[in-house]
Amino acid sequence: MLDEFVALDLETTGLNVENDLIIEVGATRFDRSGRFENYRTFVNPGRDIPIEVQELTGISNADVAGAPRFSEVRDAVRAFIGDRPIVGQNIAFDIAFLEAERVHTYAPSFDTWELASVLLPTADRLNLGKIAETLGIVMPVAHRALADAEATRDVFLALLDRLESMPRSLLVELRGFAERAGWGVITLIDDALARGGGAAISAEEALAIMASLPVGPTRERYEPLVPRTERVVTSPDEIDAVFNIARERPDLFPSYEPRPSQVSMARAVAAQLRDGGHLAVEAGTGTGKSMAYLVPSLLHALRNGDRVVVSTHTLNLQDQLAQRDAPASAALVEAYLRERGETGGARISVLKGRNNYLCLERWAQVRQDPSPRTEAEVRLFARVAAWLPETETGDLAELYMTSQERPLWSQISADDNDCLARRCPYVRDGSCFLLRARQRAAASHVVIANHSLLLVNAARDDQVLPPFDHLVIDEAHRLEDVATQHFSATLGMKELRDVVDVLGMTDRHGEPGFARRLQGLSGGGEVLALSPIAGLAPLAEQIEIAVNGTRDHVRSLTESLRAFVNELAEEGAPRSDISLTAARRGQAAWEEVETVTVNVDLGLKIIGDRLGQVRQTAESLEAEGALQGDALRAEIARHAEALGAARDTLLRTVLRPSRDEVAWVSRAEGDIRLGRAPLEVAPRLMDDLYGDRSTILATSATLTAGGSFDFAVRRLGLDEADTLLVESPYDYRRAVVSLLAEDLPEPGMPSYDTSLQQTIADVVRAARGRTLVLFTSHAAVRATAAALRDLLAEDDINVFAQSVDGSPQRLLRLLNERPRSVLLGTAAFWEGIDVPGEALSQIVIARLPFPVPTDPVYEGRSNQFEDPFGEYALPQAVLRFRQGFGRLIRGSTDRGVFVVLDSRIVRRQYGETFLEGLPDCEVRTMKADALSGHVERWLP
Repeated sequence: MLDEFVALDLETTGLNVENDLIIEVGATRFDRSGRFENYRTFVNPGRDIPIEVQELTGISNADVAGAPRFSEVRDAVRAFIGDRPIVGQNIAFDIAFLEAERVHTYAPSFDTWELASVLLPTADRLNLGKIAETLGIVMPVAHRALADAEATRDVFLALLDRLESMPRSLLVELRGFAERAGWGVITLIDDALARGGGAAISAEEALAIMASLPVGPTRERYEPLVPRTERVVTSPDEIDAVFNIARERPDLFPSYEPRPSQVSMARAVAAQLRDGGHLAVEAGTGTGKSMAYLVPSLLHALRNGDRVVVSTHTLNLQDQLAQRDAPASAALVEAYLRERGETGGARISVLKGRNNYLCLERWAQVRQDPSPRTEAEVRLFARVAAWLPETETGDLAELYMTSQERPLWSQISADDNDCLARRCPYVRDGSCFLLRARQRAAASHVVIANHSLLLVNAARDDQVLPPFDHLVIDEAHRLEDVATQHFSATLGMKELRDVVDVLGMTDRHGEPGFARRLQGLSGGGEVLALSPIAGLAPLAEQIEIAVNGTRDHVRSLTESLRAFVNELAEEGAPRSDISLTAARRGQAAWEEVETVTVNVDLGLKIIGDRLGQVRQTAESLEAEGALQGDALRAEIARHAEALGAARDTLLRTVLRPSRDEVAWVSRAEGDIRLGRAPLEVAPRLMDDLYGDRSTILATSATLTAGGSFDFAVRRLGLDEADTLLVESPYDYRRAVVSLLAEDLPEPGMPSYDTSLQQTIADVVRAARGRTLVLFTSHAAVRATAAALRDLLAEDDINVFAQSVDGSPQRLLRLLNERPRSVLLGTAAFWEGIDVPGEALSQIVIARLPFPVPTDPVYEGRSNQFEDPFGEYALPQAVLRFRQGFGRLIRGSTDRGVFVVLDSRIVRRQYGETFLEGLPDCEVRTMKADALSGHVERWLP
């Protein structure tokens, strides 16, 4: 058994093991009884420690000046570790630095992050500090070697206790997963099993345990809503009364401030629920629009046994509504109703797309599949196994997940369109998480969804969401983009090749394909020649023949599309998007594309027909009791859906283009892709989404351009909507100064990039970091980040760039933790982020956010206007510009600077349209070299 360990942590000059060096070693060797012995030393790296490392660790150049070089402590470090297993947070990092210094380790190593990712499956973050906090371990100092090593020791012992307290059956399941990848954690699992006593696990017992399937602990009954026969309406006075209660309930609203704009919006929503119709509301930042629509919606729904669906674009807002705003609003409404002697509790639920829910059928298949797996796969599967007995929802949002692991979730998520219709065993016994989520929604007064699910529901004749007559569309300015994506389709040639390949005997990687598995299921057609299922073997052969022929046609299609793109694309461009206009379809190269596409389409049809025959044969065999076909039917459905989608895209982009769609072919990242999108989504929204619903409320902080709702309501298909503009309660005259640079070169002009980068460095210096710079391209972010790191190298200001230094969520966290930073971002940062307080005190607009003129969808849609720029491009850009401004002031005490470095806002006539979109704040125009002085004077 494992009894002694060494917890280790190193501080280094950076993260690159080839170039950086150790500056501090901290280690503690310990046993399970709690005895320990520590080792700590500074190490002189022979170079200056970078400023950001000094800030993070508190270790200065003076601290290491008199310290030994690592070569002088190498033997002591080696002797302290000995042959004990090494424990650490991200221990591979520390071991790599030890190896670089010729301290070789041969004992097993255990990563506390890996262990915690399984044993704390619902954690939101798993850095060492967060793990310690979750486990109740005090960690007074962070980012110092010995303190981190001691915290790692205590965390590791606590995690071992958790592991050893797990049920024996769960430990066996975790071991089964670990064994499939040769995951080192298997040593700790075996140790936990041994310490638990009892006989060794036999192969038969292990199989029996893996065949069982624990599911969530509750089987709550969900009573559907019962509509009242007599309709109760909400008066304006009642709205006022509810918000008056909010002042008296600091337990619900600790910092509640009366906002007339919020009450005004709530009254308008109550009137709409009473009278019906469409309403568009622009509610300025700080209005509290969530509560303004939730309060009247809940009052109406509770009194009338009715349902309101609220849809958002971002998961952040969906989570905010579900976890904070909706429960608080419900408590407020319930308190008001109790005062009036009315009873009833509000039921609120969240419904997401099916791929957010764990599929128990697919999970059972994964558990019993002995195939080798990667460490990332088994780590995720072990986490799910530990989480499953606790979860009531099976919702991915509960589960800790890294960005690298997220694609693996698709192996066990509920992504089959017909899974409920097939009524698998878990649907039949009521344990299916997706089914239970829909049952909860059917019993709820308010259902919180997202725009994507809303559109899926519309496309499937309201079969996804429960019936509803009232719809609130929050973040409505994003609905057109989401609808465009929903009604669009793309098909890459690599994707098409994979769709075909996986159906043959072997795929392009040599792995067994669908036909091979089908052949194996039939017994090969020889040994079981008289068996009823032997008839599947000839179908497998026919599928293989059809697949081989279609593969050749796909290769020909790829070559002909590449030749067409190369003929029209800009020479040397890494990416090219070619709109398929009537003129381009008349070229000889396109005729070749059409000819080859006919052959591909025929091949896909034949494969689809053969799959249909397999499905019919399997159904008949299942009826005879000769085959258990649930898994086979599910796989056939997935392949048939992929084939159908590929055929549809080929037909609508190449063979049968529609006047109502724009189509294109693109070259990027070594692939050729076909794409299509609707010219307009408004008619589809009017017919499929709004339909005959009683009320539609569209709301956002930005729905007007040039002072008018016209552009937004027209694009959203709300032409006859009433409109309401609710001003922000913030005093922008006190809070914001907007600075416009008048003399910088315009985008695309000589010296534009260098002038822009120098000016950004100047204003960032003046603001002492605390800055978000918004760009319109990732290339500009990368180039500016490289330049700023040099320009700000001596200013102790961190430079964080989207996609270079991490995800948007990570970068926002870094900005909060280390405000002396500048954050460079693109689309993800123009909207939906919330950084209150001084951590974000300056927004810089590098370039006005006009649409990319070569984008095929923009090109196709703009051709519908007499004045494409003024009627389409400019309103879009103004709305995005206003969203960017909205990131600056997030609280009534915030103060900030809004800097626009695109001089076209001053030089071009359309610049006034952008400025009219700003709230009432001071606007100053000046030379670029004067900006930093104004920033310094304005910011505290």
